[in-house]
Amino acid sequence: MKKQYLFKLTILISFIAVVQFSCTQSIKEPERISSLIKIDSLLQAKSDEDLFHGSIFIQDPAGNQLQKAYGIARRDWNLPNDINTVFDIASVNKSMISGLIMIAEQEGKLTTDDKLVDLLSKFEINYSGNFSDAITLHHMMSHSSGLPDYDAIGEEYAANGFQKFKRMHFSNAEYVDFISTLPVRGNPNETVYYSNFAYHLLAIILEETYKQPFDEILKEKLTSPLGMTQTYSQSSNQITIPNLAVGYSYQEEDQVWLANDFIDLTLGRRIFSTAADLAMWTKEMNEGKVLSEESLTKMKTNHLSEITQDLGYGYGWVTFGPGDNYGMGDLGIDEPYIIHGGNTEGFRAMTININEGDYIISFLTNSGWRTNEMEFAQNIVNNLID
Repeated sequence: MKKQYLFKLTILISFIAVVQFSCTQSIKEPERISSLIKIDSLLQAKSDEDLFHGSIFIQDPAGNQLQKAYGIARRDWNLPNDINTVFDIASVNKSMISGLIMIAEQEGKLTTDDKLVDLLSKFEINYSGNFSDAITLHHMMSHSSGLPDYDAIGEEYAANGFQKFKRMHFSNAEYVDFISTLPVRGNPNETVYYSNFAYHLLAIILEETYKQPFDEILKEKLTSPLGMTQTYSQSSNQITIPNLAVGYSYQEEDQVWLANDFIDLTLGRRIFSTAADLAMWTKEMNEGKVLSEESLTKMKTNHLSEITQDLGYGYGWVTFGPGDNYGMGDLGIDEPYIIHGGNTEGFRAMTININEGDYIISFLTNSGWRTNEMEFAQNIVNNLID
């Protein structure tokens, strides 16, 4: 028995040396420690195979944490990722944008029932196309507005991964006008269609509501109150974001890594963060430090149940109840959870909250398509949960 105890203790000490680790119940729950050690080994092996470069944060029900970085942040300087390296969180920003809308509702500045056309009229933003007068903020946040996505853009802008479009610089009025001319995908509250453009409009609505740039709103209302000191939004390509990784894609033919193309940061209000900060935001979905209980309920409720059985979506979160089996975000577990991933220009991101905060998993990567974020998440969860 003494030898077995010493063996477990040796493993634990070795693990503490390479990761930030909370071990209040470590000796009592060796299985949980073993799971995190196994995940660390898995991630290191993936990194050694050039299949994962990035960082991760995991917390289990006992409070044990794995926080570690792997691989390369910048290949031109051979600069390694560390736990303070910042990544583009891609579509995970939808949960933060939704959170800001809910804060604006708490402050009496907006409601989820507000209509898009009424708000644009209030802000005196004119546009040459059309928006349905039935579209509300609720529809936009739950992807039931019928608004289009990138595939609605004409061939002129769609070539080379929408490169021309992604290099355009828009004012708020110009972007609203551009989106208004695109063909819709259905009627509000009748159609489920994942729309990045709906969320781009939400960011504009926030700026017009507060009369502040999005990055200032994000900092004042969300990141500063939650202590997320390494989370930023930036709409100017002339400003350097501290500790930012470069997004890469791997070219199989020549077996080389290529840095992501230039993209104008006015497009969609991009957010950059670390795995630990992203986990902090994910924990907020249960802690409610800045969001009220009513707001959290709205964000985590499946608003699509009467429209489709193929997707569960709240506000900025894919939602799974016990036994739910949707195509998007399915981890193959029985516990309820919320999840959201994203990918853009060499970056991929994922954050997961299982069983009301029992397990928190956040990871960010700059290894492009070589990291399949959904398979990655499933592997981690399979090792974490028996």
